[in-house]
Amino acid sequence: MTQTFTPTATTDARRRIPFVAIFALWTLWGLWTGNQSLLASLAGGPPPAPRANPLALALAGAWLWALLTPGLIWSTRRIHDSTSARSTRLALHVAIFAVVHVIDVTFYWFASDLIASNPRPWFPLLFSLVSYNALTYIVVAVAITALDAREALRARAARENQLETQLALAQFHALRAQLHPHFLFNALNAISSLIHSDPARADRMLARVSDLLRIAIDTAVKPEIPLADEVEFAKRYLEIERMRYGDRLDVRVDIGSDTAHALVPNMLLQPLIENAVRHGVAPHAAPGRVEVRSARVGDDLSIVVTDTGDGFDDTAETRDTPGVGISTTRARLETLYGASQQLVFANVPGGFETRISLPFRSNGAAR
Repeated sequence: MTQTFTPTATTDARRRIPFVAIFALWTLWGLWTGNQSLLASLAGGPPPAPRANPLALALAGAWLWALLTPGLIWSTRRIHDSTSARSTRLALHVAIFAVVHVIDVTFYWFASDLIASNPRPWFPLLFSLVSYNALTYIVVAVAITALDAREALRARAARENQLETQLALAQFHALRAQLHPHFLFNALNAISSLIHSDPARADRMLARVSDLLRIAIDTAVKPEIPLADEVEFAKRYLEIERMRYGDRLDVRVDIGSDTAHALVPNMLLQPLIENAVRHGVAPHAAPGRVEVRSARVGDDLSIVVTDTGDGFDDTAETRDTPGVGISTTRARLETLYGASQQLVFANVPGGFETRISLPFRSNGAAR
């Protein structure tokens, strides 16, 4: 299912800053500034008057800013979202700061009258506190903007990752779809060669092809399936080839018990086995063998398809010249695993070998 990221969803997610965290941060700030003020007053001479309580005054001011912070978060984000002109943003911030400054000065004036023994007049406070409040407002606005920028980058990265995954899956399904007509064409071509010479065998082959197509369609939505299921599909395909070549085709399958549940691309083996039969068995009158083996090698899954054909000559047209099946298989492996996979062709004593290496993942770990 395709999920869509919308600006509204991102905006809602970024606005969830718990007030408890805001209150706790401002409380810590009030305790620190109040403690500094108290130490400064004690070190400066005689002890303060009984009603002079710098710590209580600092905490009261910090809690006022805690109450104002949600409004500052809202206004800062509205300014950021509503305009991109720096001059307009600056003017709006100055206007909001002026309101906040007047509120803070008025609150401090009342609080100092109640807590301190020497309250200061309101009008001088309006000027003496402007630099402190301006710095505080700037820190709050910058912190909000930085947090929102980080969340925006995180949301963008998540969106890009999802889009890349969707694109990779779309490419994978498109590549896999190329195998169906290619496989069907070759299968029908094999059946047509037997219709007149052996109608009964052609009829059985047609039934097997029907079964294979049904399985392929049923698993079409799965990019990866357990190796055991993939081998079962390959065996059904080999049954068709046996009907075609009879005793000339010898098949051996050796799948390690620890690899049966490893995930592999859907329809991975069929084009490789088809390539082995076409080049390793079909051109020769003598019997030939196709062998499929799997093993776990460290963190990788190794799959080898071997045939007893002639291999290839570097001076002639080689068997690793990509056809539809092989080139599509290579592209599907690159789409799913990137640089973590390998598809290698090589001559070996007595035949030809196709080797696949891909990351080992079990069907339990992938879900």
